[in-house]
Amino acid sequence: MLATGIAVASGLSFAGAASADSGAGITATIQPTMVSGAVDTGGGHVIQGGLFTLKTDDGKLIQTYCIDIDHGVKIKDAVKYQESNWASSSLGAPGKEEAAGKIRWILEHSYPKLSLDAVKAAVGIKGQFTKEDAAAGTQAAIWRFSDNKTGATPVDAEAKQLTEYLAGSKNTGLKEEPAPSLDLDPASVNGKSGSKLGPFTLNSSASTVKLALSGDTSGGKVKLVDKDGKAVSDLKGPIAKDTKLFLDVPAGTAAGSATVKASATTSVPTGRVFLSVGYTPEKHSQTMILAGSEVLSVAKTAKAAWTQAKGPLLEATSKVDCTKNGVQVTVTNNGDEQATVTITPGKSVTVGAGKTETVLVPVAEDATYDIKVSGPNLNEEFKGILDCKTTSTTGGTTGGTTGGTTTGGTTGGSTGSTTGGSLASTGGGSHTGMIAGIAGLLVAAGGGAVFALRRRGRHGRSAA
Repeated sequence: MLATGIAVASGLSFAGAASADSGAGITATIQPTMVSGAVDTGGGHVIQGGLFTLKTDDGKLIQTYCIDIDHGVKIKDAVKYQESNWASSSLGAPGKEEAAGKIRWILEHSYPKLSLDAVKAAVGIKGQFTKEDAAAGTQAAIWRFSDNKTGATPVDAEAKQLTEYLAGSKNTGLKEEPAPSLDLDPASVNGKSGSKLGPFTLNSSASTVKLALSGDTSGGKVKLVDKDGKAVSDLKGPIAKDTKLFLDVPAGTAAGSATVKASATTSVPTGRVFLSVGYTPEKHSQTMILAGSEVLSVAKTAKAAWTQAKGPLLEATSKVDCTKNGVQVTVTNNGDEQATVTITPGKSVTVGAGKTETVLVPVAEDATYDIKVSGPNLNEEFKGILDCKTTSTTGGTTGGTTGGTTTGGTTGGSTGSTTGGSLASTGGGSHTGMIAGIAGLLVAAGGGAVFALRRRGRHGRSAA
């Protein structure tokens, strides 16, 4: 996922620390609720697996499954999550293309995307079938592909039947990655008067995206245009992939800036990845994948700045690249003089006028990175944790069965919760009392409501 660097105009710059995994779509916070059931991940190692709930910044609820079994979920710390692209997660790692498609098929053919009755009928389940069974059965099937837990099997018979169905021959995969709820990249651009600044790349699952300019210091001279130079306001869906937008700045326009604003109302597509935005291991939590959401309002902004002065005009962006095990840093020079840019640790690059250069900064798996990019009027920093692989062979332990630290499968509060809108209703069932009791014991022991999993893989993964 792209995170932007800097825009320079009239001596002003837009800069600051950013994560290379931040920028697109919805931001949400983990909630102390869960719908789960017992799952044997292999060799009799039983943990809780199922649905988490996240609350978006506008108070709506979304539900996720874990695709990162060996990292913990930091519920006590109210960890923030950011909607992201597959390429910035383990689903973008080499050889994961088929697994990603299999997981998306599972999400589209199970709970909560489908009702309990619809799932029961499709699978041919005859016995009692609860939300906990559906959540555990779905999670176990996902782990078989996301974390190579080929033996992951729910303890409950009906949940097991669901897992075998979802992971079986009927699963033909859905390889196309779902569109983001709303993404506008990069977050800042710069350039000279008399040119078209950009492009801004827009992607959205919404049927309509509203576009507007604010803070325009040109007094209305600049216009938002499409690739053909035609003025644009609202875009009607379906939104074409990688729609290009530009800010047309007439020649002679005094140095200044404007903000491009995009907004939409949409249901975030099932299968979108959610990454923890923590910069440190203490704030980093397991990677999740969207299972269901309400209709949400989402907005994105991007800065544009222009100048009449001669010299280099630099901006920097970054994105995690799990195919290359590192962070790609891209520097663009929209000015008319070349400039040398330092990318620490240990790299530099000369960027010609009107040119773009990309440098890969290798990062070890599970390592924290802090990349500083500096040059004439450029001072940017990208921070995060690389979480691209699922390599461990064992899952975390469960507080319900073994009494150890629990994996992301358990939460620090009651498991009962009812979601609204298009989400299926969640709620505590046969496992609620057990999990709530465990949470109470951990609080009494000074452990708070955090179920920190042993870090054996990448991003804080949940065993649930």
